[in-house]
Amino acid sequence: MKTKDCIELIQLADEGGVFTDESRYDIGTMIAVLNAARGFAITELHKQNNRIHPSFLQRVYPQYKKELQQDDCYTLFEVPKTVGINNQIDGLIYVGTIDGKNSFWKIRTRMQANSRRNHRIHKIAMAKHVHFLYDNTRGYLEVYDDKVKYILVEGIFGDPTSIPGFNLEEDDYPITMDAMKRIEDMVRTGTIRDVLRVPINKISNSAEDANVQRDINVK
Repeated sequence: MKTKDCIELIQLADEGGVFTDESRYDIGTMIAVLNAARGFAITELHKQNNRIHPSFLQRVYPQYKKELQQDDCYTLFEVPKTVGINNQIDGLIYVGTIDGKNSFWKIRTRMQANSRRNHRIHKIAMAKHVHFLYDNTRGYLEVYDDKVKYILVEGIFGDPTSIPGFNLEEDDYPITMDAMKRIEDMVRTGTIRDVLRVPINKISNSAEDANVQRDINVK
């Protein structure tokens, strides 16, 4: 299902005047609404069945940029923001070698990284396995091996249409029919207003915020 097909389903489901005429035909606004509602639907579906459908995932091959590097201990990569499912799942499903065969070990906090580098046993593991830390506030990935220049990242990204190489006209939008039906229900009943905070001139009876945002955790 292409992005425009998803948007058309949202437009058709709007029986209660959720969107203004201006926003209904504004492609940027509708993509933002689709992305936000998708993130909410994914978290709901995960609560129900405790799994992440592979259709939600996309692959990114972050570029090594010399000007980004700040420390000899790790390599820094820019990574698109992800959809946080819960406290344990930050939206990154795979980080590892570019062939997809060797995943790196995740470190959740910088304090944990420092502790492991100074602990006798953990220091051995750090030397044997490549570790990484996802800095969700800056959208950076720290890979604790300064020799690593090429990586593969697979995850649930907050704005699928902004992923490098994504073709708005030709590529399928990463969503399932179950998630799309949930979004349609949210629009039809008007409960999508509870998910979005949007400008007053974009969605009828909306909050007063200046940008389309999600109340759930977008990392």
